[in-house]
Amino acid sequence: MSTFNKLLAVLVIIGAITWGLIGLFDWNLVAALFGGEVQPEKASSVSQLIYILVGLAGVAFAFTFPWRSRQTGPRREIHS
Repeated sequence: MSTFNKLLAVLVIIGAITWGLIGLFDWNLVAALFGGEVQPEKASSVSQLIYILVGLAGVAFAFTFPWRSRQTGPRREIHS
């Protein structure tokens, strides 16, 4: 797996966790860390549910993403 793909995965996970925090706690992590509006306007219940689902998906993705590259190709066995 390339470094670029790993970087993209990290950005997706950070984005998903941010949306999850907005949905659950009405709090924007990125705005809190880098400045800007920390508490966005109150979202509708449906929007809040979507934010929470995206956040949970990001957390699940973080734990299931293949961070280590696997060797592809035939395995060689040594016989003596």
